[in-house]
Amino acid sequence: MGLAGMLAFTFTLTLGHIWVIYLTGGFLGFFMTGYLGIGYEFAAELTYPIPEGTSSGLLNVSSEVFGVIFTLTGGEMLDAHGDMATNCTLTALLLAGLSMTLLIEGKALKRQAAVALRRSHAHLEQEEILTTQT
Repeated sequence: MGLAGMLAFTFTLTLGHIWVIYLTGGFLGFFMTGYLGIGYEFAAELTYPIPEGTSSGLLNVSSEVFGVIFTLTGGEMLDAHGDMATNCTLTALLLAGLSMTLLIEGKALKRQAAVALRRSHAHLEQEEILTTQT
């Protein structure tokens, strides 16, 4: 939905109605903010057993670095090529990030697999204790 919001925002800039721009900007912000929590959880899953604070910290640092780079580059593009080219470039970068995220296999979610393995071991130990008591 964030990609759809970005596309809608890009093409409503030329309409000239400020309320439409606010509406699509709010739609874009609503769905893009939701990616933060998902991103932190996904990073914790992919980097398990590294502590969650470390992966969250690295995610914060990388978002700040890319934010500065995209802001400076976007400002230069805005001056040179206009708002449509700049927003289309940012939309393409968002699509590239979505594509990379979709390429990550479910097998890479290590924390969930470790928790499931611990639960199965605990269940087997309980069954073993019960069978030895009877």
